[in-house]
Amino acid sequence: QIMEQILSQEGHFVLMVKKNQPQSYEEIVKYFGEMSEDHKRRKEDENYRPRYPGMQEKYEETSQKERNRDRQEYRWYSVCTECGLLTKTQKEWPFVKTVGLARQIRIPVERDGEGNDITPDIKTFLEKGSRRRPKPVREEGTGKDIQETGMISDLELTAEEMGRIKREHWAVENRLHHVLDDTFREDRSPAKKSKHNLALVRKFAYNIL
Repeated sequence: QIMEQILSQEGHFVLMVKKNQPQSYEEIVKYFGEMSEDHKRRKEDENYRPRYPGMQEKYEETSQKERNRDRQEYRWYSVCTECGLLTKTQKEWPFVKTVGLARQIRIPVERDGEGNDITPDIKTFLEKGSRRRPKPVREEGTGKDIQETGMISDLELTAEEMGRIKREHWAVENRLHHVLDDTFREDRSPAKKSKHNLALVRKFAYNIL
């Protein structure tokens, strides 16, 4: 209904598909896992026959690597502008033109006693974990270290465009929660029955600020 309202007012949307929408989420994760493997094998062998002939022309992926003081982040964005094979997703959202998968792995930065960087590479981290983190479990998909999120849009988007939108959404959400927690002390609020009303008031106040 929200999407239909957006479209009726000539707007556009990019929305997340998470584990609370299990059928579409699992379909997207499986489909893009297979498409990514086909994409890789096709680069290695031009005679390789993909599982979904003709779909590779509609498929695109990109990756990013970013490091800050606390962690190393790896991000992969895959999109497909032909959604016909994603039957469950297409049935639930028939006006979708682009389906994507955003995957992110965060590795905490580590240093030895002399300050030397001993942060594990991505392969080592996935196989063994690190001194600060145990080996990540893929089934935890929405945890701190590994995140997989499906994405849908009524626009035809490239992988780079989808990644930029995802990062901008995360930045806005992060700023909002930082203000709510740090300025309004929302995470330490004693309010119980009225907490939802207070949350709305705080967000209204944030928009004024």
